[in-house]
Formats: sequence, structure tokens, C-alpha cells
Amino acid sequence: MSQVTDPVCGMTIETATAAGGRAEHESQRFYFCSDSCRRAFKEEPERFVPERHEAPYTVKGGVTAPKFGSAGSGGLEHDPLPERHDDRPERR
Repeated sequence: MSQVTDPVCGMTIETATAAGGRAEHESQRFYFCSDSCRRAFKEEPERFVPERHEAPYTVKGGVTAPKFGSAGSGGLEHDPLPERHDDRPERR
């Protein structure tokens, strides 16, 4: 048996014995401690579902790599600025 947290009240419950049953939202399954928590969730699911953030890496062909622009990616934000020659004294 696995334990999950009721998204409405924060109570830890067993998935097999969830008194309030379960509901799905955006292909994600949620379990509830009571019918009232399930009803509250169904009325306003966006209020209880945490925002999803993209992982800062990609996995392709078994290779994990940072996404372009994320820290450590070697992306443009780490490229040196172009050299400035106009501030130097002229050579003769």
C-alpha cells in the first residue's frame, strides 16, 4: 500500500483505503480522506493542484543533458561578450 496526501486538507492517507475515493485531473490521480474534500476539489481543482514546472534537463536515448539556457548548459548566457577594441589606445 502507498501513502498519499489529500490535496485539499493535507491529510496523509492510504490509497487503498481512501474514504473519499479518488478523482483525476489533467491525467493525474488524486485521493481524498472524505467526500467533502473530493467535492471541494471537483469544484475548484486549480486551487488545489500545484503548478507543474518543466525539468531543467532532457532525456533522449538514455542520455540526460541540461536544457539550453539552464544553469550549466553552456548556453548563450555563458558566452563571453565580444571584445571591444574601441577603448584601447591606437597603435602606430
